[in-house]
Amino acid sequence: MMDLPVNVNKKILLEGKPIDLRLDGIGPVATSFAKLNVDNVKERENIIYRSWNIQFAQNTAAEEIDNAGHDEVQIMFNLNQDIDWFVKDKTKKASFGLEGKKIQMARGEVCVFRNNDYSTAMKYQAGVNFKFKSMQMPTAFFRSLLSRYFEKPQIARMEERFLTSVVKTAITPEMLRVLSDIDTSERFKEYEGVYVEGKMIELTALVLYGIAYNKTDEIKRLPLPSKEDAERVEALREKIQRTPALEYDAPTVAQELGMSVSKLNRVFRAMYATSLHAYVQDKRLECAARLLKEDGMAISEAALKSGYTNMSHFSKAFLKKYGTLPKKFSKS
Repeated sequence: MMDLPVNVNKKILLEGKPIDLRLDGIGPVATSFAKLNVDNVKERENIIYRSWNIQFAQNTAAEEIDNAGHDEVQIMFNLNQDIDWFVKDKTKKASFGLEGKKIQMARGEVCVFRNNDYSTAMKYQAGVNFKFKSMQMPTAFFRSLLSRYFEKPQIARMEERFLTSVVKTAITPEMLRVLSDIDTSERFKEYEGVYVEGKMIELTALVLYGIAYNKTDEIKRLPLPSKEDAERVEALREKIQRTPALEYDAPTVAQELGMSVSKLNRVFRAMYATSLHAYVQDKRLECAARLLKEDGMAISEAALKSGYTNMSHFSKAFLKKYGTLPKKFSKS
C-alpha cells in the first residue's frame, strides 16, 4: 500500500470532449475515436508504473486538466514516435489548449516533469500507434529519496534541476533493460514486490544520472533501430525473460523475426548493450538461482529447467556469475 496519495483519477479533454479515467488497472479505455490501452501497471511504495499504448482515429489534442493539487514527479519514456508535449502553468490566466510551452520529445527520449499547478497536452497523429512507459510519484516521496542518499547542498541543486522545469535525456540500454525487468516481474512470484521496488529506484537513478551528465539540448543518442525492429527485439527479450529455457540460437531467432543474424545481433546490442547469447545465459542463470532458492529444487533439475544440459558448463557459468558453486548456493 502507498503511504502518500498518487493521482490515479484523470480528467482528460480529447478535442474538447471530457472523459474521466481511473488508471490503476490494466485494460483498454475506448472512446468514439480513441483506444487508450494501459498494458501494464505496477505499484510499489508511492510509485505507479504504467505502460501505455495509444492510437487515435483522427488528429487529436489530448489535454490532462486535473493536475492542480496533485504535486507529483512524472518520468515519461517515449518509445516509438516523435511527439510535441505542451506544458502550461495553470495559475496564469491565459487559456491553454496547445498554447503552452512546447517540449519536443523525440523517440528514444525520457522526460522528467514536476506535475503540480500545470496542465499538459500532447498532439497525436491519426492512425499512429504511440507507446510510452511512465513512472509517477508524489514530489514529497521524490524528495525523501534524495534525502536518503545526498547531503543538503546536493539536494538543493538537484531539486533546482529536476523540479523547476521539464528536463530530458536519452533512453539508454540500461534503462530499457530495467523497463523490461519491471514488465516481466511476475516471474519472481511472491518476491515480485521486493523486486519491482528495487527496479523502480534503480530506474529513477538511471534517469537522474542521465540528465545530470548529459546537456538537455545536446543529448547523445545511439543510432536507433527502426520502430518495427525495436518492437520485434523487445518482444523477443520479454519472451527470454519469461521462458529462458527455450532454445534461442541466433539463426533460428533471426529467421523468426525476419532478420539476418548480423542484424539481429546489431539491434539487440544497440538496445541492451549486450549480445543475445550473453543475455540468454544470464537469464538462465537467474532462473536456476530462483529454482534452487525458492523451490529447493535439486541442482541437476534446476539446471535442466533453466535450459542447461551440460552440468559442467552450468557450474562454471554459475560460479562466474554468483561467486559460488550451485551446491553451496542452494545450502546458503
